[in-house]
Amino acid sequence: MKKYKFKLDPLLRLRTNQRDKCQQLLAEVLRRDDELLHRRSETEKDRRMQIDELRDLGSAGAELNVDASVSRRSYAGHLAGHIGSIEAERAALRRQIDLCRQALVRADQAVKSLEKLAEQQRSEFVFHQQAIEARELEQTWQAVQARSSGGGLEIGSMREQRHS
Repeated sequence: MKKYKFKLDPLLRLRTNQRDKCQQLLAEVLRRDDELLHRRSETEKDRRMQIDELRDLGSAGAELNVDASVSRRSYAGHLAGHIGSIEAERAALRRQIDLCRQALVRADQAVKSLEKLAEQQRSEFVFHQQAIEARELEQTWQAVQARSSGGGLEIGSMREQRHS
């Protein structure tokens, strides 16, 4: 039997490569979002620590250290601004994540449709090849039967002549 070769195999490989690149890009963007989420969490923890220390300075009852209080308040404000910039960056990444996911869905659909087409054509090819082989086998069988039928009559005639 002949071997099946999908005519659009180069296109299938190209689409598969594009899908793989979309998956890699999405993974990179998601990794970046996780890093930002971790940075935000750490920054938020630092900010809360500064606010707690600021409260402790104010409730000590003793002499209020204005410089320490101003320093912590300023740093807590700086951290809040940093959290805002992280959130803005994450918002931009969310848009990029959505675009990557949409591109991945389209690329995956293109690959799946080509794979489905390849499977259909392979099935048709196998069916056609089996039909050809069955026809050739039938023709061979008929040729053998035609030869043996002619030869079988001669052998049968010889037997009849011996018995008479």
